[in-house]
Amino acid sequence: MIATPSDESAGYALQVADESHKWYARASIKARRYYRLSEVMQLLISAAIPLAAALIPGNARIPAVLGATLVVSTGLKSIFHWHDDYLRFSAAREAVEAERRLYLTGGEPYEDPATKDHLLAKAVTRIERQEMDVWTKIARKPPQSKR
Repeated sequence: MIATPSDESAGYALQVADESHKWYARASIKARRYYRLSEVMQLLISAAIPLAAALIPGNARIPAVLGATLVVSTGLKSIFHWHDDYLRFSAAREAVEAERRLYLTGGEPYEDPATKDHLLAKAVTRIERQEMDVWTKIARKPPQSKR
């Protein structure tokens, strides 16, 4: 039996979609955790600065260290873009999941067995490229300082 392109790609396209979905799921969870952790840390440190100043009057070291820690935390957020990553990765994950669902149920445009694998691989590649284009735009912008 001679293998045709559709025979060779059968299963491969779904594997590509599954791997992409898994990657975006893991990456979005990781970015969400970092973002939330940084937000909570900033809130706690911000609240601790006046508290430390009130509890230990005359000792500026503790509020100064807390303030410096807050500045570093804020800088890390603007460098690593955890919130942007979380939103971008979540959107890409859901877009890949929508294509997988249509593919597995034979929904449009995946109703033709001869073209469905090619179309799925093409759709997943498009989603990944769009996400990468947005990341490139974010990465090109210098971090903004909050004054």
